[in-house]
Amino acid sequence: MSTATVLDLGSGRAELRLPSGPLPALADLRELLAAAFAAPDLQCVAAYVAVDAWEVRHLLHAAGFSGDGMLRDWLPGPDGGRSDAWVGTLLREDPLEPPHPWLVVPELEAGGLVLRPWRESDVPRIVEGCADAETQRWLGQVPSPYTPDAARTWLRQTAERLAAGTGMNWAVVDPADEQGPDRALGSVGWFDLTEGVDCEVGYWTHPDARGRRVAARATEAVVAYAFDTLGVRRVRAFAAVGNTASRRVIEACGFELYGVERLGAWTRAGHVDMALYDRMAASEPDATS
Repeated sequence: MSTATVLDLGSGRAELRLPSGPLPALADLRELLAAAFAAPDLQCVAAYVAVDAWEVRHLLHAAGFSGDGMLRDWLPGPDGGRSDAWVGTLLREDPLEPPHPWLVVPELEAGGLVLRPWRESDVPRIVEGCADAETQRWLGQVPSPYTPDAARTWLRQTAERLAAGTGMNWAVVDPADEQGPDRALGSVGWFDLTEGVDCEVGYWTHPDARGRRVAARATEAVVAYAFDTLGVRRVRAFAAVGNTASRRVIEACGFELYGVERLGAWTRAGHVDMALYDRMAASEPDATS
């Protein structure tokens, strides 16, 4: 059976080579790395794995490797092609422990709705929601035309935020939905976290969800999660000034307008003014008092 090895590259560098078969146990990998760093001149061990090899990346993360970027077309891929590689490094002084939390999306209840992790099987619903005229109108960063490949890229980006500990997205479903209790009605999530201080929430909805308070119920659940689990003191939410529907959702969740940023929102028609909202934790004093 092949095993993990540390290949000495000289000049204080080495590369971790993992087996193509079963992965080593975390304890065995840590023992291997500790033995490698027993050599006095070794300063850095690097690892290159396919960007979507999540099980391997999770193992390396647990062993202390930091994600340092991506190399395009670096590894041999299927069918004779090439695939992008995630690059991780472990320095001599780094502990053999995770450098930060690898987030796991919990299931949440949201006023009769359920927030669950996104899945590959949700791609058709993502395409329908993000190709919708209203979504395209107000979210200028959304690709146009919106294709299944764009949806898969977005799913990879949400997974990357979990791995980096920088954000979390949920699919919103309605268990009472006669068209399907598990079909995605939209997305809601938090990001841009300043630990212990604040974060931003954002959402989009499928046309099937509109007029059902789906966005408001889902956003309220994520705001509660931000206060109770993330421990932030303030949650931010933004919308284009002219996006009346989105602003109604934000205001229904108890956010207060604190300003307008000139040309701060990017829409399909170009940059427009953006309404700035926030909501403080219940124990925080009113910032306007």
